[in-house]
Amino acid sequence: MSGTKPVVVVTGAARGIGAAVAKVFCRSGYRAALLDVLPEAQSECAEIRAEGGEYLYIQCDVADETAVKAAVEQTLAAFGTVDVLVNNAGVVLVAAVEDIDYARFQRVFNINVGGTFLLCKYVLPVMKAKNSGAIVNMASVSGHVGQIDHSTYGATKGAILAFSRALAWEVAAHNIRVNSVSPGSVDTPMLRGDIEIEIAKTGMSFAEAKRLREGEQAFKRWADPLEIAEAVYFLASSKASFITGADLLVDCGWVAK
Repeated sequence: MSGTKPVVVVTGAARGIGAAVAKVFCRSGYRAALLDVLPEAQSECAEIRAEGGEYLYIQCDVADETAVKAAVEQTLAAFGTVDVLVNNAGVVLVAAVEDIDYARFQRVFNINVGGTFLLCKYVLPVMKAKNSGAIVNMASVSGHVGQIDHSTYGATKGAILAFSRALAWEVAAHNIRVNSVSPGSVDTPMLRGDIEIEIAKTGMSFAEAKRLREGEQAFKRWADPLEIAEAVYFLASSKASFITGADLLVDCGWVAK
């Protein structure tokens, strides 16, 4: 694979927001390295291929440093560079603090925060060498507001906010921009799984739990993953050339309430 088109690396690209991000970038002329542990990414790749997009699927656990290093090397071998990094891979943990064993706590941090760190660690030298680049990290409304049974997940997203701000200053001299996006409730497999846990605990129906979650958004609906993907694309694009160290809330007014 070769060409002069820009290159994006997207983690957690198999479904949900990551899959939507991959589509938006490919439709905008990017070549894409799509990283995920899930084989479902192959179906997303087929859709991108049908639209004429150029991509590379790499099965990668972002919490595994050896795998991340190899994935970046594979991306460079195929495309020669990385212009944009979208750190989207993540997992949620819905449980009270006293019910969380330390291994589960560590796993969530290793994926959500560790994966973001590792991708930045191995992509930044590429961006520094050419004195340009954009990184968009996936935070969450959970890093801004308190949510019952979301302490660990919220802590990882709060860490992403702080990491992104600090990294923005660290790499500013290299003309690299670092920002984050904080979605509200988005209709993804992760959110639907979150709801299933909630209804198992409360006895509510899925429809009742969904209505409650939708009520946290000003427009009383969940976002489509493409609505988040467009925000990610904006932050990575030249239209956001004077934005770095910022977090873009795409939460339909949740934090503003």
